[in-house]
Amino acid sequence: MSRIFISSTQNEEEIARELAYRLDHEGLFPVVDFFEAELADEWLHHVLYSVESSDVVLLLMPEDDYERKWIPRELNKTLKYKLKSRSILLIPVYLGGNRFFAPSSGQVTFFLENESHSHSLKKYSERSIEKLVTYLANVPKIEFNALSPIEFEHLIITLLNKLRFFEIEKQRSSHNMGFDILAKTKTRNPFGGTSFVSWAIEIKYNKNSRADISSLKQLSYYLEDRSIDVNGVLITNGQLTSTALEWLEYNEKEKRTSITVVDGIKLKQLILKHPEIVDEFFGHRGVL
Repeated sequence: MSRIFISSTQNEEEIARELAYRLDHEGLFPVVDFFEAELADEWLHHVLYSVESSDVVLLLMPEDDYERKWIPRELNKTLKYKLKSRSILLIPVYLGGNRFFAPSSGQVTFFLENESHSHSLKKYSERSIEKLVTYLANVPKIEFNALSPIEFEHLIITLLNKLRFFEIEKQRSSHNMGFDILAKTKTRNPFGGTSFVSWAIEIKYNKNSRADISSLKQLSYYLEDRSIDVNGVLITNGQLTSTALEWLEYNEKEKRTSITVVDGIKLKQLILKHPEIVDEFFGHRGVL
């Protein structure tokens, strides 16, 4: 059973308990945790201590001036890194009509939109609440280890189509090329025209191990011999080894090649945005 840790101030108790009720109805195990806004400086330590057995952390972010001051400071790289190392998803949930700060690239966020100026639960739109509940209900369904390598590859190709990649071509000899799939995306250039970007995508499926440095190096060797408009992507169901992470950081500083890593957590987040993909590849497996 998936454990959802809902972190909220006392002022937002009503919506926190409503979310917990709905998640419990979906077969999940929600835990509501309240903290005082005056103790915001201790929130980071409190959350890290409390969520060790959780799969998802929901941070309910109320719309008032005090929260705007401390949330950007606390929702930092240290927190996300420590949660990610435990395979825990961190999802900020904005309560109100405005975002307090721009989320970092790749950060999954949700908006519970205002429909009235009252202080009752009814001020949040049912549509936005249902969207969040559906997303969370699908989290425990995604078990990459239940797929075969062929099924996993098919899953990635289906996701690429959803992400508007086109001319997706599987490589006949991926071992020699350094990647499995070549694809393209379309983007607007600064002059108002259209540009096309090529992507060399390596798929690394690991049943019981982390993706190591060899896949990154092999992809990098290919990119070094190509034009600068070719980007590299490593997609894996697991996480990178510490050595691979260090190499990736070094490569980024040197700017030798452009490589994006989509690890198991990021991949799950991308898939969860498309419930139809969850149903196609994991729906028949049920909630674990």
